[in-house]
Amino acid sequence: MAMTSANGTDSDALLRVDTTAAYADVVAEGVARDRLDALARELEEVHATLTERRRGGLDAEYACLNLHDAMRGEVPAIQAEAVQIATFEDMLLIGIGGSNLGAMAAAQALAHGDRKRPGPRLHFLDNIDPDYLHDLLAALDPGRTAVLAISKSGGTIETATQYLIVRDWLHARLGRSRAREHQWIITDPVEGWLRRLANEEGLRALPVPPRVGGRYSVLTAVGLLPLAAVGVDVRALLDGAAANAARCESGDWRRNPALELAALYYLLDVERGKRLSILMPYVNALKLFGDWYRQLWAESLGKRRPDGSTAGTLPVTALGAVDQHSQLQMYLESPRDKFFTFIGLERWTHAVPIPLAEADARTFPYLQGKTLGDVIAAEFLATRRVIADYGHPNLTIHLPVLNAYTLGQLIDLYQRTTVYAGLLYGVNPLDQPAVESGKRLAVQHLQGR
Repeated sequence: MAMTSANGTDSDALLRVDTTAAYADVVAEGVARDRLDALARELEEVHATLTERRRGGLDAEYACLNLHDAMRGEVPAIQAEAVQIATFEDMLLIGIGGSNLGAMAAAQALAHGDRKRPGPRLHFLDNIDPDYLHDLLAALDPGRTAVLAISKSGGTIETATQYLIVRDWLHARLGRSRAREHQWIITDPVEGWLRRLANEEGLRALPVPPRVGGRYSVLTAVGLLPLAAVGVDVRALLDGAAANAARCESGDWRRNPALELAALYYLLDVERGKRLSILMPYVNALKLFGDWYRQLWAESLGKRRPDGSTAGTLPVTALGAVDQHSQLQMYLESPRDKFFTFIGLERWTHAVPIPLAEADARTFPYLQGKTLGDVIAAEFLATRRVIADYGHPNLTIHLPVLNAYTLGQLIDLYQRTTVYAGLLYGVNPLDQPAVESGKRLAVQHLQGR
C-alpha cells in the first residue's frame, strides 16, 4: 500500500535511507546488527525522552521538532511581509551561523524549478569581512535593496556591527523615514537590542520562538521569510518536515529512520572509532546544505560527556563528483576513522543529453545515448563502491526529486537525528557553552581587556 504524505502525494515523494553498507555483514568495519538490538531498550528510552520533551508546541523544551506544525499559523504573516520584500531587486540578509545557514542552504537547493515567482537577489552578510561589505554596498542601489537583520539573542556582535553599517548606508542615501521601509528584523519576541530597536523605530519585525535555537530555526521566520520572498513554497517545506516527523513516531529503530541513523552514528563512533562523519551529496544544489549540517552537528554534539569523555564526531563536507578528485585519495588510504553519508538524486529537473559526433563516439562509446544525469549517477555508484571496498562504512539518502517538500524532509531528518544522538551521548543537543565563552572573550578584546 502506498503511503500518503502530508501534501497529498504518495510514498514516491518520500526520501529513502539505505543503511545497508553501514552494517558489518556488508562492510567489515560497520556496526554489527545485533548491537542495535542490544541497544533497543536505550533507543526506546531516548525516543520516549524526545517525545516527552517536545510536548507543548513552541513552549516545549524541544520546540524545534514541532515547527512543522507550530509554524503553520504564522505562514500568512510571513507571506505578507515576503510580498513586500519581493518588490525589491536585492535583499541583504545579515546574520551568522544558524541565523542564515539554513536559508542559504534552502535558497541554493531550491534555486531552480521550485519557485512560484522570481524574487530579489539574495546577499548573505555573515563573515565580518570589511572589503566584502564595502564592495557589496558600492555595487547596490539602496533604493532597490531590502535589509533583513536576524539574531535570536538580538545582540550577536557580527550581526550588530554589519547591521549598523548597512543602516547608516540606508539613512545616508534615503533618509531615516524612507530607510525604515527597507528594513525587517527577526529576533526574540521580547528581549534584546534588535527587539528594542524595532520597537523604538517602528521597524517591521517577526519573532524567533524563544525555545528554538538558531541552528534549529530554519523552519521559523528565520528561514521562511527570506525563502518566501524569493518564491519558495514554504508550506511545502513544512509539509515535508511533517511527513518525515510522521515516519519517526516509533521507538523501534527499525521503523524510525532518524533513530536508526543516530544509533549508527553513535555506535560507529564509540565502538568502531569512526570520528569523522563525512557528508557527500552528489547534487550541486546541496553543497550549502552541507554547511548547515556541519554547524548543526558540530555545535549540538561536540561537548564533554558527564564522564569527561568527548561526544560527537567531526563533521566534514564534500561534494561529489568534485571531491572525488580532491579528497578521495585521503579518504581511502588515510587512518580508518571515517564514516560516509551520501546524498543522491533519483530524478533531475533537466535530462541534458550528451551529443556525440562520430569521432566522439569512437572515443567515448559508453556515452552513447547517455545524459549528464547518467554520468553523475555512475560517478556516485563507483565512489560508493570503492569506499565500501576499502572497508569504510557508509549509508545513502536517496531523494526522489529535489523540491521544497523533499528538502523539508531532509531538514527534519537531520534535526531529529541530531537530537537523538545528543541523548545517546548524554549531552544537551541544544546548548553551546564553549561558543558563548568565545563571544564573551571577543567583547573583552574590543574593550581592551
